[in-house]
Amino acid sequence: RSEGAARELGEGDAGLDLNGAPLYPQRGTRSSRLPCRCDDRSMQSRQQSLAIVLLLLLSLSLFFLGPEDQSAAPSALSSDADEGEGEQEGSLLLAGEGSSTLHTPPPHSIDGEERIESVDSVCDLPEFAVGAPRPKIAIFVFAWRRLASLRRLVDSLLAAEYCGHTMPLTIMVDGGALAAVREYVRGVEWRHGPLRLVVADDGPAPVASLGIRGMWINCSSLASAGELRDDEHILPLEDDIEVSPLFYWWLLRAARSYGPIGDGTLMRRRRLVGISLYTPRLNEIHYPQVKWLPEVHERAPAFLLQVPCSWGALFFGSHWRDFLKFYALRVRPPFFDFAQEAAQRGVGKHREPLGDPHVRLPASRSNVWPRSWKRFLIDFMYGRGLTMLYPNLRLQRSFSTTFMERGGHSAKDGREEAIQATSLRRDTDPLKTVPLVLASQTNAVQRAMAELPSFARLGVFDLQHERRSAERLVQACPRRP
Repeated sequence: RSEGAARELGEGDAGLDLNGAPLYPQRGTRSSRLPCRCDDRSMQSRQQSLAIVLLLLLSLSLFFLGPEDQSAAPSALSSDADEGEGEQEGSLLLAGEGSSTLHTPPPHSIDGEERIESVDSVCDLPEFAVGAPRPKIAIFVFAWRRLASLRRLVDSLLAAEYCGHTMPLTIMVDGGALAAVREYVRGVEWRHGPLRLVVADDGPAPVASLGIRGMWINCSSLASAGELRDDEHILPLEDDIEVSPLFYWWLLRAARSYGPIGDGTLMRRRRLVGISLYTPRLNEIHYPQVKWLPEVHERAPAFLLQVPCSWGALFFGSHWRDFLKFYALRVRPPFFDFAQEAAQRGVGKHREPLGDPHVRLPASRSNVWPRSWKRFLIDFMYGRGLTMLYPNLRLQRSFSTTFMERGGHSAKDGREEAIQATSLRRDTDPLKTVPLVLASQTNAVQRAMAELPSFARLGVFDLQHERRSAERLVQACPRRP
């Protein structure tokens, strides 16, 4: 490029040589070359000027070549968290694009010759083709006293794309629910499959509240006549969650790549418990919680994490059935004491850990969580070296999000906040409330997820959110007698 710049300079500098003498005859002069009569200082000045011009032209050439280099950057979903429907599809980039702290090579470019063709509808994608696998998924919505957020969740489920697939929905209304909540759920019209309402207070006698932990633990008993089978999977959703219109497509896409998810033997061998709809921005295991952005650590559009997601995730029947058996033993004395939980002392880092010290996890904030079902699933996954699959799009754009509406788990140090029944929280936390994938981004997201890594090549992160091999997770498991 510098040689080309030099040639360009020679053609446009009035035909002077390096000493300033004309290279070609000038008008009004003789055709013979004129000898240079300049002194050394004048010649040095001209040489410096020529060098400056050369450098300037070289800089200009690099400037105009820059965009060509940048255009080869990989594509993926990208958007600021507060952008809306007006976002341009061309701005959607894969996780990690533009980061200077990546630890893995860039993913296969999706802008080359094998570019994925655009579709008019998500229903035109291979996941909805005739003969494509259809996992058995049952959705469970947990409701109590937050009417406004419940409406938002149900509206998002109604607006999602199922493309003719049958999707059973069960709405569980806990004991002591607001009358307005009970009235609302009786009026829900679910057009995507069978609807079942389980309203605790509809019986002849008042029913004690199960609490959010009780609803999680008991919901799967409603999905099957007995225990869940390997090919029966559950999607529990608390009422302060909202799902993307493409959430079901993502579950099918992941199941197509890493399934069949109904094969319990395969899922146990891979130690995969489920598929998250949500991408985290926090390491909730560390105390205090610290910001953790997957796109900084992993470039691929999906990864494995040893922490389960409670803000929108599909749990496989094989592992969930095993977890319930584990839970039944884990909450018995001497391993756990509900009386100690009710009288828990301390705040912040001095908060009292719960349960038998011999079964607590190393350096895990979950040891102090009260009224939590998730702490026991974390124990279960750590003890068996299990992971969950997470999507990894730019800026954590996800297939579900949480608004952390006020309730049993929304305040610090396990305190409960007064529930706002008819209004929505305005002071959302941007480290928890992530942006949703929009319906208008169907083509961008299907291109971003076009080439998911093989299961063996997925990035793996342990309980502390450190990159590890799957073998290391198993080696870290407590040894069984």
